[in-house]
Amino acid sequence: MSSKVQIDELRLRVPWSQRHQAKRLGQAVAARLAERPVSIGQQSRTVPSLNTVVSSRSDDSVEQMANEIARSIRSRL
Repeated sequence: MSSKVQIDELRLRVPWSQRHQAKRLGQAVAARLAERPVSIGQQSRTVPSLNTVVSSRSDDSVEQMANEIARSIRSRL
């Protein structure tokens, strides 16, 4: 089962500030959220705001950070 995730605004504080990496991180987070629905049979819904904090090491890859952010977001939905 696939699902669609639309993120209107994603604000991240990351240990680097290169725009192409930040864009890739945002896309990776959305892809991971779409890969696995939050719960089976859940109706579409809008979440107006969600705040979460995750920690990462300076040597974490974009993929590792995306996994951690998606896991944190999913746990709050």
